[in-house]
Amino acid sequence: MGQFHFDVPSQAKSFIDQSLWKDAYITGIEGIPWQSNSQYDGSRLTITRSIESSGKLSIACPIDGLGYRTLATCSLRPTAAPHCLPLELARGSCYRVRIQSDIWQRAGLTLSQKFQDLTEQGTQRFLDATLARDDHDESAVAALESIALLEEAVLDLGESYAVQSISFRKQREPQIGTLLAGTVIPPSPSQSANANLFREAFNAAAVRLSWADIETDAGRYDYDDSEQTIRWCTTNGVRVIGGPLLDFREKLMPHWLYLLEDNFDEFLNAVINFVEKTVIKFRGSVQLWNCAAGLNTPGPLNLDDEQIMRLALGILQTVRRADPNAPAIITFDQPYGEYLSKCRDGISPMHFADALARSGLGMAGLGLDVRMNYTSGATLPRSAVDFGLMIDRWATLGMPLMVQLAIPGGADKDLTAIAPSDVLGAGLASSVPASDQLRMAAPLIRTLLAKHTVHGIVWDGWSDAEAHVLSHSGLIDSNGQSRPLLEYLKRVRKEFLA
Repeated sequence: MGQFHFDVPSQAKSFIDQSLWKDAYITGIEGIPWQSNSQYDGSRLTITRSIESSGKLSIACPIDGLGYRTLATCSLRPTAAPHCLPLELARGSCYRVRIQSDIWQRAGLTLSQKFQDLTEQGTQRFLDATLARDDHDESAVAALESIALLEEAVLDLGESYAVQSISFRKQREPQIGTLLAGTVIPPSPSQSANANLFREAFNAAAVRLSWADIETDAGRYDYDDSEQTIRWCTTNGVRVIGGPLLDFREKLMPHWLYLLEDNFDEFLNAVINFVEKTVIKFRGSVQLWNCAAGLNTPGPLNLDDEQIMRLALGILQTVRRADPNAPAIITFDQPYGEYLSKCRDGISPMHFADALARSGLGMAGLGLDVRMNYTSGATLPRSAVDFGLMIDRWATLGMPLMVQLAIPGGADKDLTAIAPSDVLGAGLASSVPASDQLRMAAPLIRTLLAKHTVHGIVWDGWSDAEAHVLSHSGLIDSNGQSRPLLEYLKRVRKEFLA
């Protein structure tokens, strides 16, 4: 058994107290989290896992002016002697920002003077923390200052990368061909008072053809709302992404599923029947099929790896057979794999995706579902640089990517969400949730536009005033008022997209 011990000096106690230490995890050389257990007594953080080998600690912490950011150490050994947590986090930040900026600069990126100044100051404070490591409190103060400076440098680095990369893309393709879609639940947005705003912000619609909504009782199908939405999209020249046909999450599966939970073959047949009927019905009106989502994470049914693979292959094969002309993808939840730190038998998202890509069934691409700033079932808050590097890792599978984003623009309980989740605080002393949504989402969207491997960007939530899945993720709030992110997406659509 390997244990990582981290001392938390008194000067860093508040910083770690506010961190998401319960969700901290250790990754190996592949970047895949290991199942582990976190304990924190106010002065020491201990991460325990079943194997004894080196690894990197990842932990989300509040950064002044930036909110929560996932920080990481360099590779450490599990030793009886404790590591100084703030010092090791500062070392990790220093390493990442200097290495990544050097790689990009060698590739032609121009670094701003602000970035260089922040990096120099942050590096100096890290060196101060290292020299003062015998005085834990003095070292902690310098380390925390170093982290704040270096994370601000990372923010500037990510912006430089996105702006210059988008500019380079624009030189080659004046109108970037990326799909920009908003997720809607039928009959939205056809009956929405803000339907015209949807057309201004998006060139595509991700229409949830939910099994739970369509087959409300076993064997009884109701496509009226779905037909209305797809007809509206066709009339208004909005391309349609259909699905996910199966969203393997609690509260997004049919209520009558308990009838089949002990018989996998009957469950699989029910899924296949629904998928086949739905694809045939909307064949020709849907330009891209999102076959399934969330199969890599624990869901409402306790399925083993073989059953999950059979389910994914069965859905994909059915879609390809029923509509061979439209591309089909499968979406993977939490692409960093954080859930693996709490689930010993979980499926690695990239390994699962690689197996499906090699199946020979004609999967056209991969979907990544990224929900940030929620307390459960979500991706930990990341910088745009870290986010972009994750996209690059997935791109090594050699397939086009569609990335779905969701960040809440409200903070209280959302009693009307289908699958509600508590919202994670912004980690700032004073914040406005709608502004925080824009502050967090805009750099991620720019990063995605900079990536030629990303063929589609989907915002998961159109309006909180209509039927919606996630808490407060809508671009329109529950009172029908536009949030700032909607105006930003309208500008993106107008300036960059076809």
